Amino acid sequence: MVPLARTLFSPRKLHLALLLAGLALCSLASAQQAVTGSLANAARAPAAVRPTSIFDQIWGSPVLYKAESGFLTNFAFQGLLHLQDDQGWSDRGDFGTRDRPESVRWSDFEVRRMRLGFKSKLMDGKGRLDGLIDVNANFNQFYGRMNILFFEYAFSDALTVGFGKRKAYFSLEHTISSREILTVERALLTNALFTSRYTGIWASGKAGKFQWDVAGYAGDDEREFTTFHGGALIQAGLGYDLKEATGLDRASINFDYQKATADTSVKGNTFEGAPVPYLFESAMSLNSSWEKGPRGFYTDILHGHGRGSQGDVSGIILMPAFYATKNLQFVGRYQYALGENDGLRLASRYDRLATGITDSGHGGEYHGFYLGANYYIYGHKLKLMTGLEFVTLSGGGHGGSYNGWSWSSALRMYF
Repeated sequence: MVPLARTLFSPRKLHLALLLAGLALCSLASAQQAVTGSLANAARAPAAVRPTSIFDQIWGSPVLYKAESGFLTNFAFQGLLHLQDDQGWSDRGDFGTRDRPESVRWSDFEVRRMRLGFKSKLMDGKGRLDGLIDVNANFNQFYGRMNILFFEYAFSDALTVGFGKRKAYFSLEHTISSREILTVERALLTNALFTSRYTGIWASGKAGKFQWDVAGYAGDDEREFTTFHGGALIQAGLGYDLKEATGLDRASINFDYQKATADTSVKGNTFEGAPVPYLFESAMSLNSSWEKGPRGFYTDILHGHGRGSQGDVSGIILMPAFYATKNLQFVGRYQYALGENDGLRLASRYDRLATGITDSGHGGEYHGFYLGANYYIYGHKLKLMTGLEFVTLSGGGHGGSYNGWSWSSALRMYF
């Protein structure tokens, strides 16, 4: 394990860098605000519309500066808090969030995600500088890791480029932020093929009805930036907008591809027990989204080519959704996955916590049935989620198989 002090950025240096970046932008915001105020009598902008609800006022408070033009056009604090509880019953024993380590729980509730940072728009709104850190649930050591810190610049709709550290987007569910996913947890195969958060460069854009993106990353996920002690990860995606052709409110089909070298890790040398290698040489996703009025339907066909003893995996995800009212949404999901050489493994949240699991939860054929409801108090910014899921896994070593139910409930909020 490489000591933190030997990484490219130590936590102390990272804290200082984030603090200086925030203070610099705050100072620039104050300076620009002063200039704007001095010109107010000469040319006043139209009066701002008053917030329509208490939620607008609360969620508007982190915005420290906003302007229509200039080097800095927006600066705000951002953060999120995701709490959830799970209770599970299976033929291999009961389980739940109570079985997760105390360091990630508040009583029996798991602190699934807790992050703080800033977001900003620069250069007349064409530039973007965002940063987030993960905050530890027990607060004994406040700082967990750098989650993202990147800069992007949009030359036009046809080309946006960026660099820094961010999530390596891949597949239907992982191209959707955790702030806006429709189920409490993502699907088994979606998580199995996901890599992590890496330092790299990327570009994206639109050409007519087509949308494309490419990215290249250093293949070691570290607490801060890369130490260049890992492999490399290459991703490419191509999508087509079918909205006009279908007459739907939203319709698109997308193909994602990723290739990882042998040294790519999902936990780099700066994590305890690391490095943890990424198990697949390559992966593909053919996914689609279809929406009309209150109804939505989402699909994903996935395949991963295993490395070494890891078998190839394939599967499909079908996810219908329906708004019964403006605030209440029902969501269903069916997932099927097949893995060679027992190449599948039960989810660490939460089926794998069952005490009688055999073969470390590995198996060859998986079915998952999810039915849930989401209540949007203030859109995705404040919502309640609940879902009941039944999963089966067969083909595990030692004659093992698994059949289990789990009921999850969650509070999700961000600003």
